[in-house]
Amino acid sequence: MPGKDVDLAVIGAGLSGCALVAALRRRDWQGTIQILEAGRGPGGRCATRRRRDDPLWRLDHGSPTLSFHAAPRGQLLELMTSLQQRGVVRVDDDPVVGLDHLGTAVEAPEHPLLQGPRWRGVPNMASVAEILLSDGAEGVDVGFGERIQSLSKVDGCWLLTGGVHAAKLILSGTLLAHPRSLAMLGWRDVPLRQAVPEGHDPVLDAALEWIAELNASIRWNLMLEFPAAEHDRLPRQIWLTPRAQSHFGVERMVIQVQQCNRIGLVIHGLDDGVPITPETQPELLKAQEQRLLSVLPELLRPWPALQRMVPDARSLGVMRWGAAQPLEQGMPTTLQWCPQANVGFCGDWIAGHGFGMAEGALQSALDLAESIDS
Repeated sequence: MPGKDVDLAVIGAGLSGCALVAALRRRDWQGTIQILEAGRGPGGRCATRRRRDDPLWRLDHGSPTLSFHAAPRGQLLELMTSLQQRGVVRVDDDPVVGLDHLGTAVEAPEHPLLQGPRWRGVPNMASVAEILLSDGAEGVDVGFGERIQSLSKVDGCWLLTGGVHAAKLILSGTLLAHPRSLAMLGWRDVPLRQAVPEGHDPVLDAALEWIAELNASIRWNLMLEFPAAEHDRLPRQIWLTPRAQSHFGVERMVIQVQQCNRIGLVIHGLDDGVPITPETQPELLKAQEQRLLSVLPELLRPWPALQRMVPDARSLGVMRWGAAQPLEQGMPTTLQWCPQANVGFCGDWIAGHGFGMAEGALQSALDLAESIDS
């Protein structure tokens, strides 16, 4: 990517980052925008896996739905109504069941992601981020596969990987502001703290102090392809009970029927606390793949047709994602925009709507757009 000057740089093309760009354009904000995304495409934890050897294959390897704790209101209602009218989302009423520690199908456990209204991306979850990005496409450049290798602030200007110079900077995640970046990225200090010394912006100081208290939440999501099979009775989501999660090291499984009745399955594996660094991650991916494959037959016991096909299932690899999870309420919205440092935050860890909620990701983007445009 050649060197360039932009008005706004957004790190991360997940749901909140793409929603922020769309919200700014709806407010007629005319600045130029550069998005830097480490993945192959938009979506973040609402991303969809595609395959070079099979153009019809689409597997939502992260969040299977957009979850809300209550019916959206105000600008959020307008946004969801627009997405639904354009056919980008539909109400998710697909079957959800539970699984206990004995491998028995039970009633789905209570979980915040299942308690309120849910929508599903059409034709897949990445479509939501894609349409939001297209809504704000004018004056926006997106660099996929762009991992942040450098971050500094010189003479009031943000300097980023690839020679990008930005007047304002937005983090749609917490990695560059959270201490876990020290191990994950091999930095000496928290990147954002390294770029802006303490005392320069009191709001940023308070935000970084708050972010440092977040828990790192890791998932190892194994993607599988099963041969064509009858699937009339298959649930969409299989949530493990708390005891079962502890026993199997798995949070849930998600089934997505493909073309020609093939079946895609994603196992959301829980982390075991082993430190992750750039050097250890490749071996950890292999170890998690083998671990999740080993418990799969027992997990599928209530669905014999799938269980019998486990030996013929094809592993499509493990996707690791990480996020900083608030213990209770999300970061106060008053800390979203730091005016002296010209840096802001958006994501599902803000606004107090619950970790993993699309509601918080989208609402935080709408709130931040207002601050930037004011």
